[in-house]
Amino acid sequence: MLSANLPEEIVEDIAARLPVKSLLRFKSVAKSWYAQITDPYFVTRQFECSDLITKNHRLRLISRLHYLTLKPCISLVSNQESDDIELPFPEKNVEYIFFYGQCNGIFCLYGVYGEDSAGQASLILWNPGTKEVKILPASQNQPKDMVYVIFGFGIDPITKDYKVVRFGNLAFEGREQPPVEVYNLSTDSWRTIDAIVPAFRLCYPKCRAYLNGVYHWLTDDNNDQAILCFDFSKEVFGKIQLPPAKIDESHELTVAVIDERLACVDTFCMTNYKFEIWVMNEYGVDSSWAKKFVVGPCPEFGSFLGFWGDDEILVEDEGQLVSYNLGNKKIQRFEIHGVPKLFRMFEYVESLVSLKN
Repeated sequence: MLSANLPEEIVEDIAARLPVKSLLRFKSVAKSWYAQITDPYFVTRQFECSDLITKNHRLRLISRLHYLTLKPCISLVSNQESDDIELPFPEKNVEYIFFYGQCNGIFCLYGVYGEDSAGQASLILWNPGTKEVKILPASQNQPKDMVYVIFGFGIDPITKDYKVVRFGNLAFEGREQPPVEVYNLSTDSWRTIDAIVPAFRLCYPKCRAYLNGVYHWLTDDNNDQAILCFDFSKEVFGKIQLPPAKIDESHELTVAVIDERLACVDTFCMTNYKFEIWVMNEYGVDSSWAKKFVVGPCPEFGSFLGFWGDDEILVEDEGQLVSYNLGNKKIQRFEIHGVPKLFRMFEYVESLVSLKN
């Protein structure tokens, strides 16, 4: 970018702190501006600045089913307000949306369309900031019944390539397990990898988290409860033992990321909800699990959604989004409603990352 009054590095530093919406408009000002804004170094710098700014503004995407229409909807929530976001799927009659994580402002979503679309579905990558959508191609080994397939999304920290892993859900015994496949954004194609999935049944798909190049799923087969993980760089599966919490009808366990560390939230689902939040202080070391918080019991709690800054959590209480301050115990209710138990929350950082391979 050029300026008659300021040094180039000052202008670039200012630009990196601007909202993505403004930067997208500036791309059409001049060829030099377009080249600067699309430069990979600037894209990375803009994301780093946006990440720092977001930590104070607490941006979150909230996915849910609308409590009246029963249609999926997505809202962007900040400290002061919330705005609905247009669904990114090409078909308008999408009935269900499954989120498979986010990385660097990019989300992986699976949308299932209504009956008039003959049961069709789309697996997409989506950048809410640039509104760019990438529909992933089908693979030769793609099963007909996708309900038995598990996905994970992240970035290879070595090659910086975005990847999606796909494999069979071992909870459904007697069904033929599809091979493990990996999609690379750089090549826009799927390939089969020689990876062995440990024999664990997977819990409800919301129990998953991405951290530093590794994707995590909560498993439960009544004999050995653990966290199944996939390393996007090595392209291998592994497992991590859970903290001393249990899964039964009175407990609900969630895998999460808290302060760049792997975490498990044990929810006591009795008359008044209570949360025990465990953090793995040294990644991959089972003995490093430590109980960091005990929150509640509180009659205004519901399902745990995630952390809201350093001192608050977000929960869903009878179909309404609620925040709870861990310090002063203050409760705030948002004007966001949906079908109970079907809320999902995701951290969001604005990004210029392109989905064009």
